[in-house]
Amino acid sequence: MTRLKGAAEALASAYDLALLDLDGVVYLLHEPIPEAAATLAALPGLHCDPVFVTNNASRSPETVAESLRGMDIPAEPEQVLTSAQVVASGILERIGKGGKVLVTGSEALRAAVTDAGLVPVEDPKAAGAVAFGYTPQTTWRSLADTTIAVRGGAFWAAANLDATLPTPDGPLPGMGALVGAVATALGRGPDFVAGKPEQPIYRLAMARKPGARAVMVGDRPDSDIAGANRAGLDSLLVFTGVVSPRLALRLAPEERPTYLGWSLAALTEPHPEPDWNDEVDRIECGGWTAVLDGGEIRLSGAGEELDAWRALCELSWAAADMTGYDPTSAPVAVGGAAEKLLA
Repeated sequence: MTRLKGAAEALASAYDLALLDLDGVVYLLHEPIPEAAATLAALPGLHCDPVFVTNNASRSPETVAESLRGMDIPAEPEQVLTSAQVVASGILERIGKGGKVLVTGSEALRAAVTDAGLVPVEDPKAAGAVAFGYTPQTTWRSLADTTIAVRGGAFWAAANLDATLPTPDGPLPGMGALVGAVATALGRGPDFVAGKPEQPIYRLAMARKPGARAVMVGDRPDSDIAGANRAGLDSLLVFTGVVSPRLALRLAPEERPTYLGWSLAALTEPHPEPDWNDEVDRIECGGWTAVLDGGEIRLSGAGEELDAWRALCELSWAAADMTGYDPTSAPVAVGGAAEKLLA
């Protein structure tokens, strides 16, 4: 059964590292999320170091940091970890320094490969590995060369399997679509996937401060949070991206976070812990009470809205796991405050 944890003081003070997703957490489609800059500025005082963790292999750490600073968000290149760096690290571990690599992707990916002591090559038949990342300039020829290299025995390392990219025009084909094209020709997938929810990016982030206590902050339960759970890390799900509190009620066990927050600012706030009061069908949090009654979850009370969602999420998850409760069912409001929240 999933249990949300509490924090009596600012959440970040309980951790040494905060692994931060970017889009949907720090900014949304290149617009900074309110309070993100102030939160990042406060982390040093809480003795918590940020690591910006991104599946995007098309931008270098320097470019990412410069972009963040342009939004008044404090960031340095050494605080950024891209999937391109993780791809290069994975290839280096497999074929060693001086190994020949076919780079299918951006100049940032090529730079990461070179910085790792690997040698980019153009001939797919000469490559011992393929570094495969997204770029809008990907052509049929580059996909074909990737296929030829891998079919010839090259180690295939992909930046991520994200099916789509968020854009102002809506979701468009992402890295996963390109991987799928090559996988169709080969009849198999990559040997190594760098980005979330796979484990390599979490391991490399943690290697920056061995033994550190870390929390992953993300907006995607199926990527950020699921990956953190697999890595054995605590996680904070924020509602500034793709998931609303109502959708959080129905999360699968592997997608459930350790904490809930409206935004990244939740790192600087305490977190009340839902209280079961030794009962299996009743949870209290703040001034709210959620009760499982006759196959329905009823919410009553008043207080901070996020405390209501904490109580509702934990009871919904527990009921789904233990009683067969349908988490897509809408909670029932009891009283004016609950009616306003659930309207």
